[in-house]
Amino acid sequence: MCRMVAFISIEDKSIEPYFELLKAQAMHGKDAPHGDGWGGVCYSDGEFSIKKSAKPIWESEKMDGVAKSALLHARKASFGKADVLYSHPFVYGEKGKIWSFAHNGTIYNLSKIKEKHDIDTQFYVKAFISNLKDKDPLESVRMTIKTLTKISEEHYTSLNAIIVNDETVMAFRYVKKAEDDYHTLFYDVRGNLLSVSTEPSGNGWIAIRNGEYILARRRALAIDFEIGKLF
Repeated sequence: MCRMVAFISIEDKSIEPYFELLKAQAMHGKDAPHGDGWGGVCYSDGEFSIKKSAKPIWESEKMDGVAKSALLHARKASFGKADVLYSHPFVYGEKGKIWSFAHNGTIYNLSKIKEKHDIDTQFYVKAFISNLKDKDPLESVRMTIKTLTKISEEHYTSLNAIIVNDETVMAFRYVKKAEDDYHTLFYDVRGNLLSVSTEPSGNGWIAIRNGEYILARRRALAIDFEIGKLF
């Protein structure tokens, strides 16, 4: 169980407001506190940076600087203790891109097939990256969700995730219970800046419905995005 935020822009944007947004959710948001570590990744003009900690985000130095896309996550452990190895986002290289992946939810019944010390999200992201080798990102997500729901025997709370690289932000909501008001995702568009968050910040944020995805891509002069159904 976690809180997470992300953005994509055609211009460099300050990381600090997103760090503060995540910190506020981790300290005071739904089912707070979320204090089992945190992490963040930033992309800008061929540069990539990552910061992870096992400390609560409110006990850490702020993440600052600028980025054109970023993903930040504060963890509330379902499995495993607070450990920097378990702090999201998880990062892998594939198809010439650095893919960063963060999850909010719990997936059960994986103990017999995942690597011994992995948590559920690590199994999740590895399945996504494996499928990404011969599929586009959206089809990889669809295949991964089908696999996880089958393996877990439908025993999960949420497969919500945000996936980011240097030119793309993808977020999707896939929860077990329709009335779930904790595993939520929202997006906000202001000019050529698109933001995603587990909780809204002010007016204008739009809820991503269960079974929906948002896929945003940076173009030369604008952020293009689409909303669609996973299945």
